[in-house]
Amino acid sequence: MNRRHALRALLATLCASSGAWPLSAHAQQRVPRVSLVTGTPEASQAQNVKFFLEGMKDLGYVEGSNFVFERHFGNSSRERTQQLAVEAVAGKPDVILGQGFGGHFIAKLTKTIPLIAIYSGDMVEAGIANSLAHPGGNVSGIQLMMLDLVGKRIEVLKECAPRIKRLAVIASPTHPGVHSERDVSITAAKQLGIGVTYYPVDDLTQLDAALITAQSKGADSLVVFPDGVTFGGAERIAAFALKHKMPMVSGWDHFALVGGLVSYGPNLRATWRRGASYVVKVLKGTDPGTIPVELPTIFELVVNLKTARALKLKIPQSVLLRADRVIE
Repeated sequence: MNRRHALRALLATLCASSGAWPLSAHAQQRVPRVSLVTGTPEASQAQNVKFFLEGMKDLGYVEGSNFVFERHFGNSSRERTQQLAVEAVAGKPDVILGQGFGGHFIAKLTKTIPLIAIYSGDMVEAGIANSLAHPGGNVSGIQLMMLDLVGKRIEVLKECAPRIKRLAVIASPTHPGVHSERDVSITAAKQLGIGVTYYPVDDLTQLDAALITAQSKGADSLVVFPDGVTFGGAERIAAFALKHKMPMVSGWDHFALVGGLVSYGPNLRATWRRGASYVVKVLKGTDPGTIPVELPTIFELVVNLKTARALKLKIPQSVLLRADRVIE
């Protein structure tokens, strides 16, 4: 009887163990979910998403294979982006990738779901991070705003269009850090003998009026601060600038690609690839609040020669030699 009882016990144990193995394996194979929330239009972010996914693949994460990537595009609407942020948080993904004011809304909605922000403004001023070195909480990422670049953009614009005298600044007044950018722009322009007027654009419904007012008041050139609002209106801004013969500079290549004269700023392709490394660190268990926020280290100068010809401008060889990309 004892041997029979022992055999039954052994069989029961084996059956219980074999039943547990598939459950354990299933738990280990759970596919992580990453949710992108951005205030910008889907078409304008297609390339950035591509580079992010390439960065994930380089680190062993392939969309649809061993991780799920959800996309939420606010199409330059704060209200829509806020709604999408609520939906993303409710879905409880493993990591949220927040771009622009998409990241801003996510930071206000959750203190538990890890947030990796690719942020165009000042993350500390926005209240997203405690500091760049020690962001704290559930947040880390890459801050695109660098005040050192603001004056350099105006210098490049002056090199390309030496006759400009009156610069209009187009920017969102609620973009964290915008006042610092504006002050640096005024100082840099003044040193070059250029006057500056600031035209706030809080949403795209205000864009056309701001541009018309700037041109009617004598602005002969444009500097467009890269933020969620202006990014959504980049094509309209570039078309207006071209129509009214106004040389334009901004900080992201997209503005030059859609017809602006020149852009100088972070290489967004490299930035989004780098963002993938932050997401992977969190997926592997690193506390995001302990990962320092980075500033970009790779920059690019993009010159649109097609626009230069339309504006009857001859781009100096010194600028062309420094350009990372030239659009013919």
